Amino acid sequence: MKNFMKKNHVLLASLFIFVSVWLYAQNAHAQELRLGGSPISGNLPPGEEIWHTIQVVEPSILTIETLGETDTYLEAYDAQLNLITEDDDGGEGANARIEMFVTAGRTYLFKLRGYGSETAGPYRIFATSDPLPEPMEMRFGTAYKGTITDGTKHWYSVRAEERGFITAETFGKTDTYLEVYNPQYNLVTEDDDGGMALNALIEIWVEPDQVFLFRLRGISNETIGEYEFVANFDPVPADSDRNTERSSAVNLRLGEAIPFFFHGLGETRWYRYETPREGTKFVIQTRGNLDTFLSLYDQEGNLVASDDDSGENLNAFIFERLNAGVYFIEVRLLSDSIGRSTIHAETR
Repeated sequence: MKNFMKKNHVLLASLFIFVSVWLYAQNAHAQELRLGGSPISGNLPPGEEIWHTIQVVEPSILTIETLGETDTYLEAYDAQLNLITEDDDGGEGANARIEMFVTAGRTYLFKLRGYGSETAGPYRIFATSDPLPEPMEMRFGTAYKGTITDGTKHWYSVRAEERGFITAETFGKTDTYLEVYNPQYNLVTEDDDGGMALNALIEIWVEPDQVFLFRLRGISNETIGEYEFVANFDPVPADSDRNTERSSAVNLRLGEAIPFFFHGLGETRWYRYETPREGTKFVIQTRGNLDTFLSLYDQEGNLVASDDDSGENLNAFIFERLNAGVYFIEVRLLSDSIGRSTIHAETR
């Protein structure tokens, strides 16, 4: 046992020395990038890596990107070589681009390589930084107008007093891109064209007094145009649990979007529909961002039809020819998440 423990200690010590030497080697060979300085030019050999380092003086938004015709790939690490983020074609053409929030007094390392093992060629790399933003505090239901020019980014913040959903969206002809961050500037979610036309739309769940930051920009640095930005809040409906059993099923109204709310995996909502004639072509579907499952039963509880993902974005969709009678529809959540969707029914 003593020899076994001794061997383990030697192995751990050797591993520590190896990792330390490797970390030192990467730091020692990394070329320093100066913020706002001229791009560093170089030639990327096939299958090789080139390391760069940046010393951060103050908290900021750091951007690292390459220029040129070579298809580059960038990875960002902290001083202990923990991977933070990576990018392939976030820059112009096949160039890589990383944007990240950094902390004062820390060192960050960036590994540059070609996209493939045979990729090689000249490149230029440079780094810029922007100070942390001072977001404009939004009021729910108020439209905020602005203009996007030459890569400008507009910051907003919202805070909800109770549990519910925040829906944030842009309006106008400008192709907008919306990102959501927490107060520590960790990305929560993002959207490009989820709204009308080229507008962005995001819906997020919020707890009481929780703050979210929105960064609004154009789809590219060349995007120019005006926009309106609105955030609305919907509290959790008080009667969200009223139809969790078949005995309390809610009557479906054809052609209407009926909202429902889920708290987590395995919850169900029940609905009821009565068709007066034989051969009715019945369509039932869910719409939203939740992974739902639909089951259609007759009045005796026999399963008539079921579906998982025949709709869009993990939504369920059933098309069935029905006889006259009463039917029950069960909606079940397949993911462990909090959210809302809508159920739609129609006859054809």
